[in-house]
Amino acid sequence: MDKNTLINKVKALSLPDGSYCVLAGGAMLFYGLREQTSDIDLHVNEAAFAHLCATQNLFLLDADRRHYAIGEDIELYVTPQEDIIFTQCEGVCIQTPQAVLDLKNRLNREKDQKDIRALELYINHE
Repeated sequence: MDKNTLINKVKALSLPDGSYCVLAGGAMLFYGLREQTSDIDLHVNEAAFAHLCATQNLFLLDADRRHYAIGEDIELYVTPQEDIIFTQCEGVCIQTPQAVLDLKNRLNREKDQKDIRALELYINHE
């Protein structure tokens, strides 16, 4: 999905600013480091999670990790408010470049290597 589609889908969730952030590949769209992402990954706090429970059809993916899905292209992780490190761009709360890099480094999957290099260049030239 492209950035405009992501923006529309996230805004349609009607989450309060600061109660969520778009993670990883979705955030990278806003930094111009990707043109497409396959899905939307979110961190949400308890209040945002309660709102989503009341307004969306959530599917449990992993109870231990508090990992849920909405439809086929939105996944969310319920996390403490202090773990939601974000900046706002175009009306959407997105993970900061350093937070995306930290996440990608922690996961360190083969598919993350290109993103790690792009993020390091972006951060070092900001």
